[in-house]
Amino acid sequence: MKSLTILSTRIQRIASIRSFLLLTLIMFGLGYAMLSSASPSEELMALADGLNVPDTQFWRSADALYSQLADYGEYGIHLYLTRVSPVDLFIPIAQALFLSIPITLVFQRAFDANSVWQLLNTIPFAAMVGDYLENASIATIMLIYPGRLDALASISALSTAVKFVASFASIGLIAAGFIIWFIKRSASK
Repeated sequence: MKSLTILSTRIQRIASIRSFLLLTLIMFGLGYAMLSSASPSEELMALADGLNVPDTQFWRSADALYSQLADYGEYGIHLYLTRVSPVDLFIPIAQALFLSIPITLVFQRAFDANSVWQLLNTIPFAAMVGDYLENASIATIMLIYPGRLDALASISALSTAVKFVASFASIGLIAAGFIIWFIKRSASK
């Protein structure tokens, strides 16, 4: 609990409209790097019969992952490791900050400063941890391919699910915070 409080306090210190706007620009830049014509995403999807990269699949079995790697072949795995993975080193931390700052800004208006609700600004960091675990496990699996690490593939799928659940929960918290803030403002008028 103490580490959550420390993290929450640090986020509160940097939370501002300016930092949110800066992170919005960073997220657009990273999104462009992942989705632009310079990105190998479309090429990887073509190799895997339209299946998107593993990090975007909410749940996948070990067999499904290894089938996708077989479709990728050596060329696709090389593309993923050299062009997708480097950009994906920055996305988890940028996204965690991008989501935690608006939670912080809205919750500062919706709840008392000492409220335990303020700690919910740390939820995006659960997504970050899941994302980094997912990235490390997928890269490890690709590096030893065609060898199999089914347990690691399962951990990867679980990490992806944690990433998605925590990310969507963060978006839900922002929306809930706005609603509570609006109700609180309306009631005080």
